[in-house]
Amino acid sequence: MQTLPAVLEVPAATPRAMTRCECAGVTFQEIARRIEAEGTPLEEVCRRTGCGLTCTACVPDLVRALASRQP
Repeated sequence: MQTLPAVLEVPAATPRAMTRCECAGVTFQEIARRIEAEGTPLEEVCRRTGCGLTCTACVPDLVRALASRQP
């Protein structure tokens, strides 16, 4: 069995958390602002902005970002 060169054995870096929905072009900061300023539930803000509705890749990071803002 062949072994990989040492450079290929280095573990991959942890991907950075997303800070926006690329599909809808809206930042998580804007989502949080709308929730706080308008008192609108997350699901409604997402429906209005399109955030998290296309590929859904941003949803886990969006949930974490919003949870970290809670007191």
